[in-house]
Amino acid sequence: MNASRSKWILLGGCFLAAHLFFSGMSSAYEEGAVISGGTLSGRVTLKGDVPPARIYHLVFSPNIDYCQRISDGKGNRYLREFEVGDDGGFKDVVVAVVGVERGKPFDFTPRIELENCQIGPFVTPVRNFHSIKLVTKDPVSHDIQAYTIKDPEDSYTFQMFNKPMPAGTAATKQVRFRKGHFIFRTQCGIHDFMQSWGIAVGNPYFAVTREDGQFTIPDLPPGEYDVMAWHPRLQVQVRRVKISPDGNTDLDFVFDSSKVEILDYDLQTNYRLETWLETRRLVPPTVELQTP
Repeated sequence: MNASRSKWILLGGCFLAAHLFFSGMSSAYEEGAVISGGTLSGRVTLKGDVPPARIYHLVFSPNIDYCQRISDGKGNRYLREFEVGDDGGFKDVVVAVVGVERGKPFDFTPRIELENCQIGPFVTPVRNFHSIKLVTKDPVSHDIQAYTIKDPEDSYTFQMFNKPMPAGTAATKQVRFRKGHFIFRTQCGIHDFMQSWGIAVGNPYFAVTREDGQFTIPDLPPGEYDVMAWHPRLQVQVRRVKISPDGNTDLDFVFDSSKVEILDYDLQTNYRLETWLETRRLVPPTVELQTP
């Protein structure tokens, strides 16, 4: 399936049929009993070399003493956007079934946690016009900026909300996408290496791949559906499946790492910050020693 058809299904099929963004309605999904539901399961892998982590220099942000608890021990924080096992299992890929109009209860409130100057999970599904929970466990302040984006390749982002998060606090915010948008991005306005991504879902039939790249989506009403696999740094993929009554359907996705582009300045390793930090407060990380 070519990229243009994949994008059309993503924009038109998933978010017009399941969430009706373009008509301004909150949801087209109805909860009801599922008779003889089937299970969709499979695995997502990444082919090729794992793209390198992006590098952020802690000296450009406050709270170095605390945030360097996760670092390379030389004053730098690595943002790993690709978690891939030795056998290619690809973690943090959202797999979502498109166009399910009626099915199991859709009781889902995403939760984003701030801990050790990280935002987790790195990828999470979200619901338009529904709440998202923000919780910080850090003793330092953060400022969560949420953005609504139409397309991963689109350079225009629009702020959805900006929520200061003092130490040890929690908050609830509502997700509200701009018309035609479906990607959700968060970043700390104080610590730029704290980032996460999300994508809108219109029904409860989705999963985020585990560390081995596996996913399972149970209780699917029998029928034919498009299924998408999405990662924020790669082009969406779409497959067509048929779910049989009480059946088990296997579906795999393979992404190609050669399609990833990372700007050179995000990978810069030659800089003059280590010496400045070493004479002040550079200590070994106590939570995680990151490596390139």
